[in-house]
Parts: sequence; structure tokens; C-alpha cells
Amino acid sequence: MKFNLGKAVWLLVITVSASSFFISCKKPTSEPLPVTKIKTVVSTDDELIFEYNSNGTVKTVQLRNSFVTSGDLVNYQVHYNQQGKISEIISDEDIRIVPVYVEGKLKEAAFKTLAGDLLLQTDYAYLDERLKTITITTAAGQPWMRFGFDYNAQGNIAKTSFFVQDPLNPNQFISSGTVAYTYDAKINPLNEVNDVLHLLWLAVNPNNILSEIHKDRDGLLEETVNYNYQYHSNNTPKSAVMQSTVPGQATENVQLFFVYF
Repeated sequence: MKFNLGKAVWLLVITVSASSFFISCKKPTSEPLPVTKIKTVVSTDDELIFEYNSNGTVKTVQLRNSFVTSGDLVNYQVHYNQQGKISEIISDEDIRIVPVYVEGKLKEAAFKTLAGDLLLQTDYAYLDERLKTITITTAAGQPWMRFGFDYNAQGNIAKTSFFVQDPLNPNQFISSGTVAYTYDAKINPLNEVNDVLHLLWLAVNPNNILSEIHKDRDGLLEETVNYNYQYHSNNTPKSAVMQSTVPGQATENVQLFFVYF
């Protein structure tokens, strides 16, 4: 599958909490105490695999997602400049992500073909050193998607607001819904690799999500999601049950697990 703009946005919509990629795979009966460096995060339909350089930076990311990659496993090679900042990410689907940093902070990223044609432009805005909005525009400069973040006192995203292009005013955004979150006080292992994940439109939190409340643009409930975790002794997640409830439908339970180096 080649890059699909309509499907790619679901990477952020579904994983803004990074919770949809928690692992579902076999683990050894006897395992060492895990550190916080994550190796693999997988669910039935999704997979996220990290490989690291000798200095601890991310070397490759492998992603399989039913919405974004149509179930294919896509590889991303991460490259760095002499200052240790990401210079580009290249996927095996012929996409090149080129970030721009200002005073050490990610400010924008261009999604291009390997031939250099611009597909999307992503702009990152901050408030009090925290990521406040991610704005995605087309190659022609028109609004496409925007994500706004409000935070709690612990630095976790308390609410995500979603916006799409206004069909009546193509140069403006309109609201398309919100998700509100609560968290535990334990370690989210994906927070250590948030520099890479932000470029893939994943907004990562310091702690693990306990609940999500999804509402549409009119404030009507669309879905609730609750997480029940088991933890290792160093407070990293070991497993969880994700319970999803859509009004009028049966509740769905998914078993989740985490694997570390």
C-alpha cells in the first residue's frame, strides 16, 4: 500500500494517547525485570516495533495498522544530524518526513515523496513548553486537520480537540469532536521515544491512560474506553484489559501486553 492521506490521519486520531498499540504477544515464562526502553507494542490489528542505535536513539520503527497501512507492516528509517536531532524519516512506502527544529524544539515537518514532491505540511505550536496544536495542511496550503491539546498538572493530555476543514469555508477549520482522558501515576514507556512519535503524529504522555471519553462535535457521547493494568515492580505496564463501549453496542474487551529490552 502506498501513502494514503485519508487513512494516514487515523494514525493520530486513534493513537493520540498511544494506547491503541499496547502489546498482544507471547512472553517467556521467566523474564528479567524490564527497563523502560520499549521494544514492541502490539494489539490484534496493530503493531509497533522499535530498533535502537548504540547510543539509545531510535534506528527504525515498524508500524502495522489496520486503518493507516491496511494491515501491511511499514518500516521507517530514522536518520540524525550532527546535533543529534532527527534529520529525516524515510518509509518503505516512498515517503520522506523532513523536520525543522527551532531552538531545539520541533516546529514543522514536511511529508514528501522521495522525488521531492510535497504531500503534507505539519506545524507544531507550543504553550509554556508543551505541545499545544498540530496543524496539517495540504501541499496547496489549505487546512486539512488540526489537533489541540489541553493538559493536566502532571503534563498529560487531559483533552484532545479535533478539527477538520470546513466544507463551506475551505480555508478554515471546524470542530469534529473531543476525547477526554484520565491517567495512572505509572511510567508510559513510549514517552522516551516521543521525538520520533511526534513526527508520526503521535502525541505521547508521561503516564498511562486509564479512561477515554469520546464525544462528537455536538458534545454527544460516541465511545468510552477503560484500561485495567498490571504492572512490573518498576512501575512499567506489564498487561492490561482495554474495555470499549459504544452506545447501543456490546462492550468489547481486548487483552494488552508490553515487551521491553
